[in-house]
Amino acid sequence: MKIYRDLSSIIIPNDTACGIGNFDGVHLGHQKLIKTLLECSQSKNLDSLIFTFDPHPSKVLFPNNGVKLIMTQDKKRKIIESYGIDHFVLAPFTQEFSKMDYKDFVHKILIEKCRAKVVVIGFNYKFGYKGLGTAESLKQLCSEAGIDTIIIPPVTHKGNIVSSTFIRSLLEKGDVRNAAKYIGRYFTVEGCVEQGKHLGKSLGFPTANIYPDTDLVLPAKGVYAVLVTFNNKIYKGVANLGTKPTFNGNDIVLEIHLFDFSGNLYGQKLEVSFIQNLRSEIKFDKPEDLVKQVQMDLLNAKEILKAI
Repeated sequence: MKIYRDLSSIIIPNDTACGIGNFDGVHLGHQKLIKTLLECSQSKNLDSLIFTFDPHPSKVLFPNNGVKLIMTQDKKRKIIESYGIDHFVLAPFTQEFSKMDYKDFVHKILIEKCRAKVVVIGFNYKFGYKGLGTAESLKQLCSEAGIDTIIIPPVTHKGNIVSSTFIRSLLEKGDVRNAAKYIGRYFTVEGCVEQGKHLGKSLGFPTANIYPDTDLVLPAKGVYAVLVTFNNKIYKGVANLGTKPTFNGNDIVLEIHLFDFSGNLYGQKLEVSFIQNLRSEIKFDKPEDLVKQVQMDLLNAKEILKAI
């Protein structure tokens, strides 16, 4: 997959089927778009191209209130690459770019730069200055230029439209189990293990501590059954996401205890998949009460993960 990180570097050798979107989470709706794009590119002998932005437009348009992302750009790139996409454009989103008229975006970027012969877009996608460009207006402009447009209708699950916004709302409630059904895979957090205060070890439950990326949406504070991947191996475990109120903590930290593991994880990059919420974070009166609860958490997590 050829990656382009600025508009001037876009030199596409062949005509393309081009998909546009933010693709945060690469959820079931995005997956429908990508699969449609690939089918079209193969049937019409076109290169496949995904056009998205870095950073997410909300970070520039609403710097004090931008959305929390479901995944990092690097994770998004890896997932999109796994589909066999030929070209991936991560266009820098700036204040200047945000003022581009949507007609100019279609003609100067999609047609001239990306050599689009087919454009695939979600039903509710908006683009261009003040979001004046819509799926329907794009279809009209493309039609005038002899370019086909495919508008992906809403993808639903249990009566709900699959969207990044809806998935974020599930995560913020701690409902990682249902969030996974809309994403199409488990929600994950990645990070390198850092030195902690060894509180878990002192209680008999050694933990690996990760400080999550502050730009990402996080599940509600609480305890979760998790799967942890590193060195191409998957381990089962339990994780606490929160501030460690029993010990008067302040910073959000993800503490992971792996089952049937012994070894040094400092500096290791872990990918933590959230399987199911066990309970909310609790402040205990004394450490002994916490130990009893953690023992119950371990049993519950092992039971949940037994079938995985």
